[in-house]
Amino acid sequence: MTVVVAFLCSDGAVIAADSMLTPTLGQLNVGHHKAIKVHALSGPQIVGWAGDQGQAARFTALAEMHHQVANQVPTTLEYPLGLTQGLIAQFTATGIVNSIGVNAVLAFLHRGSCRCCVFEGPMQPRLLDAQHYYVVLGSGKLSADPFVRFITDIFCRSGQPNVREATFLATWTIQHVIDTNPGGVAGPIRITVFKKDLSGTYSVYEIPEDELEEHQQAIESAADALRNWRSGVESGDAAKGVPPPPASPSQPAQPPAPAQGKTPSGTSS
Repeated sequence: MTVVVAFLCSDGAVIAADSMLTPTLGQLNVGHHKAIKVHALSGPQIVGWAGDQGQAARFTALAEMHHQVANQVPTTLEYPLGLTQGLIAQFTATGIVNSIGVNAVLAFLHRGSCRCCVFEGPMQPRLLDAQHYYVVLGSGKLSADPFVRFITDIFCRSGQPNVREATFLATWTIQHVIDTNPGGVAGPIRITVFKKDLSGTYSVYEIPEDELEEHQQAIESAADALRNWRSGVESGDAAKGVPPPPASPSQPAQPPAPAQGKTPSGTSS
C-alpha cells in the first residue's frame, strides 16, 4: 500500500508520503521494501508518487528534464499537460497502453507562484486551487481521505493552511493510515515542502527528522486536549460558550416575554 498527501498552501506546498513499497507478481504481493516516494527536482519542483515504481521513475525523469518549460508557458496547465502527453507517448512506444499504474502529484513554480498538480487515472492533470487545496493518492486513500477531510474541517476553517500547518496535517494523516493499516503502510514519513520566505523567494527543503518529531508530539498534544475536553462532556460543560443554533425558518423565533408586571404594550398590568 501507499499513501501520498499533498497540500497547496497559502505560502507554498507540502507533499508527504509513507515509505512502504510492495512489489507484486500479477496480483500477488511478493515482498515489502522501503522506498523514497517524495523527491526534490530541478526547477525547483517536488514530485510524490503512488503505484508502479518503474512508471513513477519515468515520470520523475520527464519532469526533471523539462523543468525549464514550467516558467516559459503562458498558462499554468500547459506544463503538466505537456508532461502527460510526453509520458503517454513514451508509454505507448514501449507497449504500456492500457496498464498505466502510477499516480503522481507535482509542485512547481509558474511565473513566480507555487502551483500543485495531481495526475490521476491515466496520468490526467488536475490543478489544485484555493478551494480544492489537498489531495490523497495511493491505496491508503480509503483510510486517509475521510481523516484529512475531518482535520481540515477543524483546522482550516478560514481556508488554505500555511506550510507549517499543512506539514502537521500531513504528518497526522499519514500516521493515522500507518496506525490503522498495519503491515500495509509504513514509515518513516517523508515530507518535502515549497516555502516562501520573507523576500518572496520560494525554496525547497525536506523536513528533517527532529522537526517531524515535533509534529508527532503536537499530534499527541491534540489528542490530550480532546481527552481533557471529554471530561466536560461528562459534566455537561463541554458546550458552554457555544451559541445556540439559529431558529428554523419554519419556526420563527418567538418575541421575548414581557418583563414581570408589564403588559406587551409597556403599561403596568
